[in-house]
Amino acid sequence: MVESIKGKKLNKGEWAEFYVMLKLLGEGRLYTANKLLQKNYQSYLDILKIIRQECESQVLEYIIDEPNALVIVKPQDTSTILVTMPVKIFNDYAQMLFDGIKDVEGSSVPAPDPVCDFAKVIYVSKPKAPAVKALKKQFGGKNDIFIEVRDGQTAIISIMGFSIKSKFGQNPTLFNAGSSSQYLYKLAGCDDAMMDEFNAITENGGRGWSKCKAYLSNHGISMEFARTQNPIYNDNLFLVRESMAKIMAWCIKDRLIDSPRHFEVMETVERMIVANPLGVPAARVYYEKAIKDFLMAGFTGMTAGKEWDGKEQVNGGYIVVMDDGDVICYHSSDRESFRDYLYRNTHFEYVSADKYLWSRIVKIDGEYYLPLNFSVRFNTHTR
Repeated sequence: MVESIKGKKLNKGEWAEFYVMLKLLGEGRLYTANKLLQKNYQSYLDILKIIRQECESQVLEYIIDEPNALVIVKPQDTSTILVTMPVKIFNDYAQMLFDGIKDVEGSSVPAPDPVCDFAKVIYVSKPKAPAVKALKKQFGGKNDIFIEVRDGQTAIISIMGFSIKSKFGQNPTLFNAGSSSQYLYKLAGCDDAMMDEFNAITENGGRGWSKCKAYLSNHGISMEFARTQNPIYNDNLFLVRESMAKIMAWCIKDRLIDSPRHFEVMETVERMIVANPLGVPAARVYYEKAIKDFLMAGFTGMTAGKEWDGKEQVNGGYIVVMDDGDVICYHSSDRESFRDYLYRNTHFEYVSADKYLWSRIVKIDGEYYLPLNFSVRFNTHTR
């Protein structure tokens, strides 16, 4: 018996995974994108089947029968057919899902009832299905969907895992803030009384960060990056490159202390190139590559709180759901285009001081430190 998803509320990013499944089965083709996130009609993957783990003991295959324009649903490794549906129906329900949730307000929303009824017919009980265990073990842990595809240029058939990001909900984060992602800055010119005054600052029921920055400036308190709060995060950054912690610390201080009007990643790096805090030759090449390395690592599996092995945990590519419902991808062979896209279309985001445990001075072994924190989020508009 298939459990109904009627009434189930998910955020739009989670619904996007089910939407992508319906859309790809309905259209049968996935086009690649250039660095400006524009569709490249000369490069595409034909969809042959989608593989989903609907429950602990069952893996289902959604196979496109191209000659007959049908989708066949069957358990993996058996010849038993559960249901056969016309390809066009999947596209119709994909559009219905998109129209039903795109403009609905709220962090979690239900899908339209007809979409939920169709999900039950095609044996979908989990819109955001867990990764197929055997494929997860083979390909790594950050794949949202597994697809058997045929390359439109080479005709090579392979199974690929894709990570999915959606632009029709809240702009997704690329690197999430957490209690483990703090950067500690050693303060000069601070004492206990100043620490207590600074930590007591509030404004309109919140932290009042603008007043905090003014306090530091007015009292001549200077700061210098000391270390990350979490040694695991420091080790992960080291795997990206040896100087990565210092580079990111400069960016976070630029965002939260120096307060530029433009805090997009690309603009931040332009300022860093001019400042050249590490005194490196070929500053533009060095800092741009370093930040792209960080963004790619964050997108493909690196976090602040879990030990990372340095591997990118997406083997096939990255699917993007556009705000108009179109679905395009960056194939693993288009890695540089995708790195450019991340670099051009993300920003350093201010995050809650109380939730993510930053903005209050701490005293450690007689020295004063200020923890700062951040996330990286995709921009609203693509460029």
